[in-house]
Amino acid sequence: MLLSITLYALVLAKLAIAVLPDGRMHGNIMRPPGIPKVPLLKSSGPVVSRNGTVLPPYTTIYEFDQLIDHNNPSLGTFKQRFWHTYEFYEPGGPIVLLTPGEANADGYSGYLTNRTISGQIAQEQNGSVVLIEHRFYGLSNPRPNLSVDSLKLHTLQQAIDDLVYFAENVNLPMPDGDKLAPDRAPWILVGGSYSGALTSWTMVK
Repeated sequence: MLLSITLYALVLAKLAIAVLPDGRMHGNIMRPPGIPKVPLLKSSGPVVSRNGTVLPPYTTIYEFDQLIDHNNPSLGTFKQRFWHTYEFYEPGGPIVLLTPGEANADGYSGYLTNRTISGQIAQEQNGSVVLIEHRFYGLSNPRPNLSVDSLKLHTLQQAIDDLVYFAENVNLPMPDGDKLAPDRAPWILVGGSYSGALTSWTMVK
């Protein structure tokens, strides 16, 4: 009798902490906003460019010195994380840029592959793909806290300016990566959900 009560209690405890794969407690809770993660496939080898160069894994994290406040550059910079591959790139091809928006970008590196629209555009157009983390999400934080004063820097205009400043100033980790600003190479900005809206707002800036 005691054993069955103990087992029953264990089952109830497991149910109490059970969650769905996306972190929700049950299906009646709304899914979190943002674009879905696309898991990387287990591959039998490294990422290789079209000319046979072995490239860093899709999960390699790079950092860009982004302005804390685009209205006051004297405040300095913060480290904004990004992921990148030039697996399909050929000279003259575009740079495809996207952000997952309101999420930690770690785990979104599947968007560098041709399993997603960004990777398919790069493959078709001989381009390179960049995934950039939105300010105040993940580890890309202009300020070390979420005070009211810090969150004054968490605006749509600052997010738009982040994308523009990145495109105009990044030295991408690839051959001639410092010669690919929008005035010298085509850039394609893509997104879905909030990041899709951010794409539109950036294009009309």
